[in-house]
Amino acid sequence: MRTNRILLVVTLVAVTVLAAVGVAVAVSPDGQADEPNRQIEVAASGDVSADPDQAQLRVGVVATTDDAAIARTQVAENVTSLRSTLEELGIPDDRVETDYYNIREVREGPESERATQYRAIHAFEITLDDTDRVGEVIDGVVDSGANRVQGVSFTLSVDRRADLRQKALRNAMDAARKEARTLANSADLTVEGAAAISASDVNVRPYRVEQAMMTETADAGGSTSIESGPVDVSASVQVVYNATA
Repeated sequence: MRTNRILLVVTLVAVTVLAAVGVAVAVSPDGQADEPNRQIEVAASGDVSADPDQAQLRVGVVATTDDAAIARTQVAENVTSLRSTLEELGIPDDRVETDYYNIREVREGPESERATQYRAIHAFEITLDDTDRVGEVIDGVVDSGANRVQGVSFTLSVDRRADLRQKALRNAMDAARKEARTLANSADLTVEGAAAISASDVNVRPYRVEQAMMTETADAGGSTSIESGPVDVSASVQVVYNATA
């Protein structure tokens, strides 16, 4: 009788262990080893263009003489005149920033005849919120002493840039979804949803008018007229989509 009781206990323990193993197998992901997760990874970009609402004008005052102090003085006098003109044009001081200042020794001409000279440069970046005034401001600063106009960049204000950034990102995601569905259809899969998304920095490409283009415009006679063009904004995304057969 005692022997039977021991056998019964052992049998019950064995059944309990088997039952536990059966539960573990039912909930283990190893049971899906024959059905691996399917994913589609794509990279896509989105673009948007808009008219500029801001212009950045790069101008400078340059003087070259055989005396460094004289070069510095000449530049300082012309800069004072330039700033007075900008004030008369209603451009605030916080929209005028020094971009570059330098006084250096230069040597020009044939080596046997080279004479030491000094060149002083004071360059500015002027930001305009009215892009239609670019030509007017160029004429004003040149008349008041600026003798170097390096170019104009038509770009976007901070608020406008933020708005277009969102649109570019949405366009990039639309392109990513379209590409993922194309790949899925080719592989007899169905896109279920995004598992991971990352975005790169948004790129803003201003419309630039370089010095040579402005010179041609000015040579045509009359006041300077600068035509602007669209500003391009692009964004890139990398998306990993889940997919099922």
